[in-house]
Amino acid sequence: MKPIVDTAFYCCGARMQDAEQDNPICGDNYAKMFMCDYGQGIYDKFKAETVASASIVVRHRIIDDVLRHMLRSDAHLCIVTIGAGFDSRPYRLKGGNWFELDEPALIAYKNALLPTYQCANPLHRIPVEFCTEELEEKLAAISCGSCGSGGEPTVVILEGVFIYLNENESQKLLDSLNRQFPHLILMCDLVKREMVKQYGQSLLAIVAKMGAPFQAVDEPESIFLSHGYHVKETISLIDESVDLGLNMMPKAFWSTFFNDEVKGNAVYVWEK
Repeated sequence: MKPIVDTAFYCCGARMQDAEQDNPICGDNYAKMFMCDYGQGIYDKFKAETVASASIVVRHRIIDDVLRHMLRSDAHLCIVTIGAGFDSRPYRLKGGNWFELDEPALIAYKNALLPTYQCANPLHRIPVEFCTEELEEKLAAISCGSCGSGGEPTVVILEGVFIYLNENESQKLLDSLNRQFPHLILMCDLVKREMVKQYGQSLLAIVAKMGAPFQAVDEPESIFLSHGYHVKETISLIDESVDLGLNMMPKAFWSTFFNDEVKGNAVYVWEK
């Protein structure tokens, strides 16, 4: 698989390890089925990155909880996950009309192990070669269907994606989303370049060696604001890890001894 796709095995392995705990944070019991020897080999490269792995699990749990809340209000909500990786939310959450987009090799592998017909919710997987195909053409097929046709918002999830995009690529992606989904709720995680520089050098070295370097920008929020989005909610990964009992340091400690970049490592819920 491509280097950027290989990183999906790292996220999946982190969720697999969490699911095997007595009190899992995320509890993704599907993650283990995807972890072949090849995937385990990728995950093993990151075994020393315990803080980053915990952040992946907390990030996933935050998005799970936000989606659960939304689905209680609208069980037919259209949810589009771009760069879905080995996400199993359509199988774990109740409700939703789901679309997953990712590289063809990953989609084929995922279909072989966890077919869409086994999902209780409507689920469509769409292969896309991100480097050679126009993502917007794939999104157009979704927006021209039943997705959002009743005036309700389309929910787009971009988990663990923007850190791999430079500013121009992020702007192009948001332009495509804006054209295809006039009423949109976008969930993503954002981390500033300074946060990666200060606290993520070992992780940065691993992904760079794999051929999938981070490209975090200085002020990622500004890109969204310039495209007409406003923040509905921001959930700090540090704060949530304390609330979930994963981090025993009180929130006051982080506010006192660490800078805003740490607090700014968060899941954002944007609306347009």
